[in-house]
Amino acid sequence: MSLSEFLPLPEELLLLCAHPAHGRFRVPASQFHHVVAGAVLAELVLGGAVTVEKHRITGYQPFGARDEVAAGVLARLEARGKSRFRPWLDQALAQVPDPPGHRFHLDRLTAAGYYAMEEKRFLGLPWRTHRLLRPDLRERTAERVAATLLAPDGGAGRPTAERDRQLAGLIHVASLGHRLYPGRPGAPVRRAARKLAGELPVPRAVQRIRSSSD
Repeated sequence: MSLSEFLPLPEELLLLCAHPAHGRFRVPASQFHHVVAGAVLAELVLGGAVTVEKHRITGYQPFGARDEVAAGVLARLEARGKSRFRPWLDQALAQVPDPPGHRFHLDRLTAAGYYAMEEKRFLGLPWRTHRLLRPDLRERTAERVAATLLAPDGGAGRPTAERDRQLAGLIHVASLGHRLYPGRPGAPVRRAARKLAGELPVPRAVQRIRSSSD
């Protein structure tokens, strides 16, 4: 499987939000839209459209966007780029609109057949929920990330290594660690994800924004 065949990071993250028991989509944490914004930016970093160093964006190219949300972020960065001051990562994350937040990517996953939308009624009011149709893909994604994090060489040489590291940092920030890697067996993966969340610029920026918003 080539890297071009992987879903964008925001959508991989949303696949991992399905509850392991009943498969329904569950937002895992408060301020989740900040985590999704981080996934949008991390995907642009992986695609080479954005480069980052510490707390700042150091460069960007108007290519590599796989959807209109990411394309809009690049357009706003290009407009800001006319200034000689490079934007902070925290400012760039604020360029990802909310709404649509996770709804945009969840709708894309539904249209592609990964989630099914179910309509119910509660106290006479319509209520929509989403159920994962491909639990195997959720499991493979979680296992892929774990394999990279637990590899003695840190996943060096694996084609998905950097993608897995970015996703792991976002998993921790989204408070998904215990859901995906429960109990004592999952502790080494959770520790590795927590470490990456503190090291990688994008997850670290998401943590700063969430901390200031809570």
